[in-house]
Amino acid sequence: MKIVSYNINGIRAANKLGIIDWIINTNYDIYCFQEIRANETITRSIFSDDEQISIFEKNGTDNSNIIDKYYKYYNCGNIPGYAGTMILSKIKPNRVEYGMKDFFEDEEGRVTTIYFQDLAIVNAYVPNGNSRLEFKMKFLDALTKYLEKLKEDYSTLCVGDFNIANDEIDLTNPKECKNKSVFLPIEREAFKKILSLGYIDTFRYLYPDKREYSWRSYRSRQEQLPSSHYNAWKYRIDYAIIYNRNDYKIVKCEMPDLKYSDHLPVILELNK
Repeated sequence: MKIVSYNINGIRAANKLGIIDWIINTNYDIYCFQEIRANETITRSIFSDDEQISIFEKNGTDNSNIIDKYYKYYNCGNIPGYAGTMILSKIKPNRVEYGMKDFFEDEEGRVTTIYFQDLAIVNAYVPNGNSRLEFKMKFLDALTKYLEKLKEDYSTLCVGDFNIANDEIDLTNPKECKNKSVFLPIEREAFKKILSLGYIDTFRYLYPDKREYSWRSYRSRQEQLPSSHYNAWKYRIDYAIIYNRNDYKIVKCEMPDLKYSDHLPVILELNK
């Protein structure tokens, strides 16, 4: 099973850059997108999913279009042009949930969970803490409780943009970032608390000492900048973490350098 987590920084912008063609060409099993930044009507139109059908039913009739073969689950939130998550899945889940019931009132479409027989996949978009640190910490507290509950009954995979660099190896300038949201001690402690529940950072599990980053500013990618600027601000803030109850083997976790966002996708391969 190949699962993609990708903060696309706006589905409309990513679509203009050709992300639909990338989905068609890669044809992975599950795509978990964060930061949709569009309402459901717009998002459905981009994925050629305009029919007024239940989100729990397969889209349309079977044809040669690969996108049509995916079950699509939209959680675009109630704030136009802001946040939002969605999932494409080749396999129809047993159940789909939006938000973190009993733990957090989510008006921004930040969490979508799909359930299979023994596996729950949580697609999460953790708030940025630059102007909303208190909100971010409340969200992380709720996410911790939510993931703790899920692992009682399922192998649980949580993917998404956490907006936290866990350790110094996960960003280029730890000293400069020590007082910056993304690397604040309180944020890192919250992430480590989730890991302490028994969750494994799949990338770091496979590559204990590898320096690789999932976010880089658009400016750092511009070739006209001096080489000294290229690594100025890069973070690994996108993760695939798993609580493994049912012998899922972590085969591969990679972050290819793609053009569709300021983030890179996290592509995880699991076998059972």
